[in-house]
Amino acid sequence: MQPQVRILLPFHNAVSTFDTAIGSIVGQTFQEWDLVLIDNASSDGSASMAQHWAQNDHRIRLIEEPILGIAHALNTGLIQATAPFIARMDADDIAHPERLARQVEFLAAHPEVGVLGTCTQFASTVERNSGMRWFVDWQNAILTPQEHYVKRFVDAPLAHPSVLFRRELVDVYGGYDTGPLPEDHELWLRWMHRGVRFAKLPEELLTWSDHPQRLSRTHANYSVDAFFSTKAKWIAAWLQKRLNGRQVIIAGTSGLCRDRATKLEQVGVTIHAFTDVKPRKVPGYAFIPHDALPPAGEAVIISFISQRGTGDRIAAFLASRGLVEGVDFILAA
Repeated sequence: MQPQVRILLPFHNAVSTFDTAIGSIVGQTFQEWDLVLIDNASSDGSASMAQHWAQNDHRIRLIEEPILGIAHALNTGLIQATAPFIARMDADDIAHPERLARQVEFLAAHPEVGVLGTCTQFASTVERNSGMRWFVDWQNAILTPQEHYVKRFVDAPLAHPSVLFRRELVDVYGGYDTGPLPEDHELWLRWMHRGVRFAKLPEELLTWSDHPQRLSRTHANYSVDAFFSTKAKWIAAWLQKRLNGRQVIIAGTSGLCRDRATKLEQVGVTIHAFTDVKPRKVPGYAFIPHDALPPAGEAVIISFISQRGTGDRIAAFLASRGLVEGVDFILAA
């Protein structure tokens, strides 16, 4: 019988955590799955460990993707996937026993949702981890499809290894982009742009491991510039559908905000003005005081102000003036 869920677990030199990660899948209360272990050019004994698991459990397969890169590995796994649901898992994380059962149950009951994540439990061996811990708390507070949609340009709104999604989405909207970019966030932005609805279970059903070798800490694909270049492309695509003659106003006049505005112009966005709490004109652009912004429907405000926690205050201020997040303004920092 064909399983309902295919789990894709790419790995590269993960021998110290691999057994625990695979064991957490084998220990799921939901058992209608198969697991594809994708060896992505490992050289540390991980492949032998994977082979042992595959020999002892008929639901587990080992395949290879010699081109190094998680997007390549995941696409190789997707090519062979026929189950109606695809689950993600990483070699250094732990799936809690009820994870798959709760996700399959939710998607079966909510056909309007295409991608479902879970809240995550943060575990770190990095001494200075307050930024990552704050990020996980931020993600965990985003639950509904609307919340995922309006926060999508801030950062990736759900943890990649926690997701379960419908296989048909790959056929319609494509798989992972293998370019020099954050493959998960690019996929979320592309699918949301096409109307796919995302949601998250409120329970912490995955232990998300933070360590010094984590790709998001070490690889150029997850740099600040790589993330923003990816966001800029999809912000421009969103504006093309939404502007209808409205002007674009950038919230924030710092050097960082101006640099991001320039990158947005490079992908075809015309910027009319800047706004900020304190008067600070940007040469070549109009300046609009924050308390003199136009009413709803007349402009789109894009906030690039990046101080931690400031986004919520900006959103609250703009909402107090009758502006709607995701329609009249977005946070993109």
